[in-house]
Amino acid sequence: MNIVFYSSRLQDASTCIGEATRLFGAVIGKKYIQRTLLLRATDEFRHLFGHRALKLHPLKGNRDGQYSVTLTGNYRLILEKIDEETVRIVEVEDYHGN
Repeated sequence: MNIVFYSSRLQDASTCIGEATRLFGAVIGKKYIQRTLLLRATDEFRHLFGHRALKLHPLKGNRDGQYSVTLTGNYRLILEKIDEETVRIVEVEDYHGN
């Protein structure tokens, strides 16, 4: 799958553990890299729903059209489906606001 990133920092963090750790901390940074690797290895968006660890689900309200992937605990990866072979990584967030 092709990945488009909302920012160059998100793109850099997807391949560099040092950058991922600086942005998100060690645990979340490692999960971020794992999730982006899994996204790249998947052929089509619909196949992501088959990965139980991702807990991929559509968001509602002002986030309609976006999807959430679990990283750890309260942290999730927000992405948008551009087409069946391309996603945009929007952000990593603590959905409880801590």
